[in-house]
Amino acid sequence: MVSHAMHCGGNAGNLLPKRASGFGRAFSESSSSGSDTFPTTVIHPSAKIGKGCRIGEFSTIGEDVVIEDGTTIGANVTLQNCTIGSRVVIHPGARIGQDGFGFMLDAKGEHTKKPQELRVEIHDHVEIGANCTIDRGSWRNTVVGNGCKLDNLIQIGHNVQLGTGCVIAAQTGIAGSTTLGNNVYIGGQVGVAQHLKIGDNVRIAAKSGVMNNLESNATYGGSPAVPIMEYRRQMAHLRRLGKKTAD
Repeated sequence: MVSHAMHCGGNAGNLLPKRASGFGRAFSESSSSGSDTFPTTVIHPSAKIGKGCRIGEFSTIGEDVVIEDGTTIGANVTLQNCTIGSRVVIHPGARIGQDGFGFMLDAKGEHTKKPQELRVEIHDHVEIGANCTIDRGSWRNTVVGNGCKLDNLIQIGHNVQLGTGCVIAAQTGIAGSTTLGNNVYIGGQVGVAQHLKIGDNVRIAAKSGVMNNLESNATYGGSPAVPIMEYRRQMAHLRRLGKKTAD
């Protein structure tokens, strides 16, 4: 890794500095288009940084990472094995493109690591909250589609693909190789199992556990997740049962 230093204009305590004169000379060839960084930012020489990007303190941009124009990256972010689209916002502490969680048993019955050699694609106009983690793919790229909005503390497993306009609340985890359609809304603390297909325009209530494929244009809740009216009937039965038991 090579650190590309510059002097911060104005208040050095601000999240992002003003552009400094001679900034292009401080960056590698791929990063000389007038983007802002800090002395503590680390950028690999092979990374490509677009125009008007801003990269916060102590962030690391790894080998062959591509960041397109107008993207803002907060402090303490790590990007590797990924392509970031234009006008993306990544909040502090996010980790994108790290090794996926994949193991297999060898002849001795020991867990051995499965190769995770592909990338993460973050498309345009995406917002990624603080301390989110998005694993790189093993058999297909992990993808976050145009206009998706991710709250804080979300885990996206390897090979997951999100369609356009998905909105996901905090503390949700999506296991590997699951596919979400367009405009899927997921409440907080939802768990989604691996290798599932979630249709377009699906709504999933908070604290649900998704263990099966979900049809498009419907709302689901509960664990295991079921259509929302069925979930409400289940809850009503439980309340009535509780009252009878108390009596």
